[in-house]
Amino acid sequence: MIKFGIVGMGIRGSLFADTIRQNPYAELAAVSDAFEETLERNKRKYGVPGYLRVEDMIEREKLDAIVIATPDFLHREPVMLAARKGIHMMVEKPFSTIVEEAEEMAEAVKAAQVKCLVAFENRWNAPFAAVKEAVEQGQIGKIVTVNSRLNDTIYVPTQMLKWSKNSTPGWFLFPHATDIALWLKGVKPTRVYAVGTKKKLVSMGIDTYDAIQSVVTFEDDTHATFTTSWILPESMPLIYDFKYEIIGEHGALYVDLSDQMVRKATSDYRHMHTLGTPINGQFTSAPSFMLHSFIDNIRLDTEPDSGVDAGLLNTRLVHAIHRSVETGTIQSV
Repeated sequence: MIKFGIVGMGIRGSLFADTIRQNPYAELAAVSDAFEETLERNKRKYGVPGYLRVEDMIEREKLDAIVIATPDFLHREPVMLAARKGIHMMVEKPFSTIVEEAEEMAEAVKAAQVKCLVAFENRWNAPFAAVKEAVEQGQIGKIVTVNSRLNDTIYVPTQMLKWSKNSTPGWFLFPHATDIALWLKGVKPTRVYAVGTKKKLVSMGIDTYDAIQSVVTFEDDTHATFTTSWILPESMPLIYDFKYEIIGEHGALYVDLSDQMVRKATSDYRHMHTLGTPINGQFTSAPSFMLHSFIDNIRLDTEPDSGVDAGLLNTRLVHAIHRSVETGTIQSV
């Protein structure tokens, strides 16, 4: 059995813990969280040892792998600790919010020769998996342009995330959208131009961007647009609105993850979240499929689909977007 520890037992950490319990080749051995109340609750729920300090968990437990589900900007320490101990790791996106830090982390992972999957979960999301297959089969020809819109409701930065003031919609949302473009195109980005707006959240005492828009140029002289915000009204059909357009030389593909086929009309009118609905008690969400894939990487000694190089490239791209917003100039990736 592959013994897992989880760092960060919030919404994501709990999902990953439940997923591990459904995998016949893995077991949850320990959890870590910086908040004592959260830690105690999860120790009771899962019946495993718990640690306030990740270094204590890694030192005291015999772990084969860890899942790092901490906030965007708190991935470095557990990655470096796991690498030193030769522990495989799955790291939430973004790999890091600092390029130099991401480079250090990638170097440590490679030196340790451990497996590392950066959690770009939409690679395991059924609609995007279908898109990837269509692109690889040449159904739309060479990709000419990509247009992406990924937004959240204001519930996310004001209520769901306690740490939103230390992040941006760029760091929280762009990695999903930009990774899909990099995955589909297989071509590196070279430069970006971006703008951002700070109004609504600042007025509420949260000093971060409401929205960011960017244009990315790739080395094959094609372009993509990425736009994101997290101030949509809570009356939206879903907590997120993710739309993706891929235009090729011979056709186009359109993805709308906010329309999941079922609409519910009760006291209000909503879209039901159907992707990832458990079937026969088994989790079918993209994050769960991703973690099962990582467990297979370990037991079969195969390489993760989105490893440290994908994580590092994505950090460089999203960092360049933020730098362009801050300077008002075109930035190299």
